[in-house]
Amino acid sequence: MAKAKPVKIGGMSFDRKGDALSFMKNMLNKYSPEEKVDEIDSKFLSSAILRHPEADDKIGVGIKHFFVRRADYGTKCFWLERIDGTVERFSYKYCIDG
Repeated sequence: MAKAKPVKIGGMSFDRKGDALSFMKNMLNKYSPEEKVDEIDSKFLSSAILRHPEADDKIGVGIKHFFVRRADYGTKCFWLERIDGTVERFSYKYCIDG
């Protein structure tokens, strides 16, 4: 059996990747589509997006705020609005996997 891989995002530590994934899934599901993410969750997402393999492209000129929007096949995902007004979706799973 594979050894659990701890994950640290911002000031939070998770014993396993699965714990971090569950945390972010629960965060996503507490918001309705088009709802802006609150300040506390935004701080966490700001740290998480830095782990994304395409972080520089996703962040672009800088992040104005995060929100939730419908994605493919009726699912929801996190999106960010950049300070220039452009928007980009991102996978929280990629943020965990790095």
